[in-house]
Amino acid sequence: MLLGHINCTFTITVNDTEVPAITCPANIAQANDTGDCTAVVTYTAPVGTDNCTGATTTQTAGLASGAAFPLGVTTNTFVVTDAAGLTATCSFTVTITDTEVPAITCPANIAQANDAGDCTAVVTYTAPVGTDNCTGATTTQTAGLASGAAFPLGVTTNTFVVTDAAGLTATCSFTVTITDTEVPAITCPANIAQANDAGDCTAVVTYTAPVGTDNCTGATTTQTAGLASGAAFPLGVTTNTFVVTDAAGLTATCSFTVTITDTEVPAITCPANIAQANDAGDCTAVVTYTAPVGTDNCTGATTTQTAGLASGATFPLGVTTNTFVVTDAAGLTATCSFTVTITDTEVPAITCPANIAQANDAGDCTAVVTYTAPVGTDNCTGATTTQTAGLASGAAFPVGVTTNTFVVTDAAGLTATCSFTVTITDTEVPAITCPANIAQANDAGDCTAVVTYTAPVGTDNCTGATTTQTAGLASGAAFPVGVTTNTFVVTDAAGLTATCSFTVTITDTEVPAITCPANIAQVMMQEIVQL
Repeated sequence: MLLGHINCTFTITVNDTEVPAITCPANIAQANDTGDCTAVVTYTAPVGTDNCTGATTTQTAGLASGAAFPLGVTTNTFVVTDAAGLTATCSFTVTITDTEVPAITCPANIAQANDAGDCTAVVTYTAPVGTDNCTGATTTQTAGLASGAAFPLGVTTNTFVVTDAAGLTATCSFTVTITDTEVPAITCPANIAQANDAGDCTAVVTYTAPVGTDNCTGATTTQTAGLASGAAFPLGVTTNTFVVTDAAGLTATCSFTVTITDTEVPAITCPANIAQANDAGDCTAVVTYTAPVGTDNCTGATTTQTAGLASGATFPLGVTTNTFVVTDAAGLTATCSFTVTITDTEVPAITCPANIAQANDAGDCTAVVTYTAPVGTDNCTGATTTQTAGLASGAAFPVGVTTNTFVVTDAAGLTATCSFTVTITDTEVPAITCPANIAQANDAGDCTAVVTYTAPVGTDNCTGATTTQTAGLASGAAFPVGVTTNTFVVTDAAGLTATCSFTVTITDTEVPAITCPANIAQVMMQEIVQL
């Protein structure tokens, strides 16, 4: 402040020794205006007072009311200077506090598979930078790994903190999850095929157990099925399974089989063959025997009858083959068989009807004869009755004796025979017809006459009839004068006869030339006449 000058002709100096007075407003504390790093602050500026006029008040520090105050403490100082040059000072503070938290935004969470062949993955991202209403904010990564680093498997939390000039902070985080997608590897030995150890139902098998590998450490290999190397493996197929599990829980499995084959065949012995006659009155026989039971080096062998009948069963005639098969647990089999032969020793039975005697049918040399044909019986089915001789019922039987024979043959070939006769008698007499009587004169100059005629031939219902001339002369003979009786007899095969006759009368019609002596009677002529 400049002091005015007073001019006078003489100088009188009056010293003002009274200090002026000034009072400042109270200290002000205020937050920053939103979005700014300052705050507009208004206050009533102090005005100093003095005992003398002419005092002036000046702000010597700080900012005027209504100004934008920066963060922190601003000291507003006011000085009042009176006309004497005496001064008084007052101050108050305006404290602007930054209450606006800085802001920071992290990238989205990152999920990534491991790099091939590694247990990590290189991950790049844009690191977040915080912002604030005031300059001077700094962003720091407080956790995690920098972009471009090799991140380990699992979840890595990357945390960034922005701190403004006022010490206010804001934090953001994002995760980088590295997943091990690389499956571990394991290789099993080749399948093993081995026969059982002699006399045992198992076999000791040794092998090199597989160990899995992985891109990451911490993989463990476990046998999840089967038996350890050097164990006694049972018959059949044992699957040995190994699982390698890596630290990420990924697994790989391999398996190989150990096949133990039972090559020892089981054993079985059957009883001797059995031969037995049928039970009386039956076509069977009850047969008992001890059923064989097979043995084997392994348990579980079963014996089954695959053919034939059980002991105590009723066996049919003929040969029954009883077969037993023992099958061990490996499916190997052994078989034995024995026969049960049942012979039918009971002869069948047959009864024929009584003998039959019958005359020939009229006009025939036969007779139709009916009878009930016998049928044989047997203790077994299958017997057949056959007519081996004679004729069937209803046939035309010839004259004479026909023997009808029937044979019954059972299924075993045993036979029985019966017979009866059918006797047909020819009771029909044969027939014969002679020519008519012949009357003829003597041949000239002869005392006879040659006479021809058709000789009769008899007929019969049966063949074999014969005709014989039993009296007289044959046709073409010289018949004597007088009566000649020609007689013919027909005889059939049964001996029955029929007779016919005709006369040939020869008359001497030739007159003699001399005188005849007296009549002569001779015995001879009488005999001829008698004949």
